[in-house]
Parts: sequence; structure tokens; C-alpha cells
Amino acid sequence: MESFKLGLALGGGAARGLAHIGVLRALHRAGIRPDIITGTSIGALVGGSYATTGDVEALEARFRAFVASPQFRRTEFDFLKDSRKAEPTLLYSVSNMIKRGIFYSLSMTRPSFISEANFMHNVYALVDDLALGETAVPFFPVAADLETGEEVVLLSGSLRRAVCASSAIPGLLPPIRINGRVLIDGGWVSKVPVFAAFRQGADMVVGVDISVDLEDTRGLRKGFDILVRANAIKAEALKNFQCKLLDVLVRPRVGHVHWADFNGGLSLIEEGDRAATLKLPEIQEKLERARWKTRLGFSRGRRFARAFL
Repeated sequence: MESFKLGLALGGGAARGLAHIGVLRALHRAGIRPDIITGTSIGALVGGSYATTGDVEALEARFRAFVASPQFRRTEFDFLKDSRKAEPTLLYSVSNMIKRGIFYSLSMTRPSFISEANFMHNVYALVDDLALGETAVPFFPVAADLETGEEVVLLSGSLRRAVCASSAIPGLLPPIRINGRVLIDGGWVSKVPVFAAFRQGADMVVGVDISVDLEDTRGLRKGFDILVRANAIKAEALKNFQCKLLDVLVRPRVGHVHWADFNGGLSLIEEGDRAATLKLPEIQEKLERARWKTRLGFSRGRRFARAFL
């Protein structure tokens, strides 16, 4: 008889993904431990850091210390933040125009806005130097192949390098080469990596979506704005389809924090805890039901994986 496996799929969303830490904290408090973790982008960074030990308190302490460190403050993430003012001043508007201009010009002349050295430094400070397969909790980061467009679930090799590949936001962070592939942020093909969790043997998957809903945008006139909007619509449709395949979806409220504001993102740890705590009755009910079905030889997750994946 095959043992039951609970999968946890952690989605992408940059600094907003610190809410994943609170979700893990709430699950631990309820005595629920994932048997498989898949992660995209910041979900891979949090998931990979947690998976090395399975200790959620150490995970939270590590992220809090790093975000407060001088090393992190020297990176360029703060440059990308906006102040979320409801009525921007002229100076604020000019400042943001200059920022956008610098970002676009640098992204057009080099592989990424943030250097590979700074990128690696950040990831290496948060993820231990292990191989995939050596972590305390089985962990599978998801990336996208820039050349073929395929979803790539990384199964072996350096954990740190795999997390870098899954987190490599195009234009912002450099692509990572692994086994002859040029890999970028997995969110471009799998915003919440539910397929990867089922492929790796999960019978039930809880997913965490820390993306922000599409804004009700009207009156777009410029071609570039229309292009960006159309791409956002496509990404939202893909994410919604993937989330419907989850057994339980946890959606912390994260829209009030800018995606590049990691100091603000620390406040979302509590929001992740709150959102997951509200979902605990549903998770526990579906866990019990799925465990019984597995004992009887029926696994929705494995049948789904065999039929469609």
C-alpha cells in the first residue's frame, strides 16, 4: 500500500511571498507537515530554505535577519519600490519616471537589472549548500525554459542554483544555465506549481497564491500599456486554471505591499498565518478524506498525474 503524501505548492509574487512563512507556521501549529513542497520564484526561495531542516521558527528568524541586514540593503530592490501614494506629487511622479527609465535602459543593455553576483549572494544567504534530494523535506523548484517554453521541475543538482533558476525574474534577475537549459522564473508557466506536486506523488495539494488580482483598468491608450495589460490577462487566466486543480487554495491578502518591498513583506508573515488558519478546518477535513481514499487504494492525485501529466 502506498503511503499518503500531502503536497504544498508555494506560488510566486516577490516580496509578497514572505506570507508563505506564515502559512507554514499555521500548518505546523496544527500539526500538519507537508510531505512534498513545490515552489515557484519566491515560493522556491521560501520552500527551499524551509525544506533543508523543516524548522519553521528557524526559517522565519533567518528571513527576518537577512531583510534587516546591511548586505540586503545594498541590493537594488529598494530602488524599485513605489510609495503607493493615492495622490502622487509632481516630484514623486518625476522620480518614478526616472526610475522606470533607468530600469528599462539597463534591462535593454545587459541581461538583468540586478547583477548575478548580488542575486547569488541573496539566495546563498537564505538557502543552505545542499543538493536537491538531500533536504529534510522533499523539495522541487519549478522554472521555465526560456528557449523551449517548457515547465522544468528540477530534481537534482545544487539546491541553491535551482532556487536561483526558479527565481530569475526576466529583466530583473539573470537567467540561470542548468544542464544546457537557459532557465527563468517558473511563474511564467506555473504561477502556483500544482502540476509539479502531483507529478512528484502528492495525493492532495494545498496551494498558496500570493499574486494580486487584476485591477479594473480602463482607458488604456498607449501600445506598451495595452501589451502589458494583455500579458497580465493571459497570466491571470493560466493561474486561475491551475488553482482550480488544487484541493485547498490559501490566498493571503497581500495587495497593500509593493512587490519589491521586502521590509513591508515581513508584515505579511502574520497575514499568511491568518489566511492559513482560516483554511485549517477545510484542510483537515480534506486531509482525512484523502487519507482514507489512499488506504482504500484510490488516490486522486496519482490518478490525475497518470491521466493528464
